[in-house]
Amino acid sequence: MRLIADDCYELEQQKGSHGFVVSGAGRTAVIDPGMSSGFDGVIAELRANEARTGPVTDIVLTHYDADHAQAAQRLQEVLGATVWIGAEDADVLRGRTKPKTLFRKVLQRVARVPFPEGARELSGSGEIFPGLEYLPTPGHTPGHYAYQWRGVLFSGDAARVSADGRVRNFYGVLNNDRQGASRSVGVLAERIGSGTVDWVCSGHNAVARTAARSS
Repeated sequence: MRLIADDCYELEQQKGSHGFVVSGAGRTAVIDPGMSSGFDGVIAELRANEARTGPVTDIVLTHYDADHAQAAQRLQEVLGATVWIGAEDADVLRGRTKPKTLFRKVLQRVARVPFPEGARELSGSGEIFPGLEYLPTPGHTPGHYAYQWRGVLFSGDAARVSADGRVRNFYGVLNNDRQGASRSVGVLAERIGSGTVDWVCSGHNAVARTAARSS
């Protein structure tokens, strides 16, 4: 587990996307635990680092894709943690809502993600616990969320992130709603430009120090 900032770490054993851990206010959250094939490595890493993070109380998902969320249900069962997911993405996992694009319909069939029963569904913006904010960034998926822990922004797959923390559109074929995805990139860029973000942690790019904080 690699330290990024105070009480914020990057997981090193998961499979699929990048995953992270934040700890504070008596709570510890795993953000995007990844694919089920990486479960054994993730649970071993979490247990090995429990002395500095505390026990995991929450599993926070940026979106429902398998490379980010497939391990969530099993991790929930083993740890007894609460899962958080955007309400619109919860509806996709339940089969109530169908993806808009053919690519996403196929992706959902070939990379199944079980719905974590009892998951808390997010709408609007707010806090998971004190200091861990959530904000809607739909487009890649209908219920995609970004999170911010102090000066660290977790963007999931709402955008591609450059080495200096700048954001641009994610790969179009992977987005459920391209116009919505572009608007969400603007939301992230505005937050990064506000001066409150030191680091940007995305689903697939390296952790980036923002240009304003690097200078």
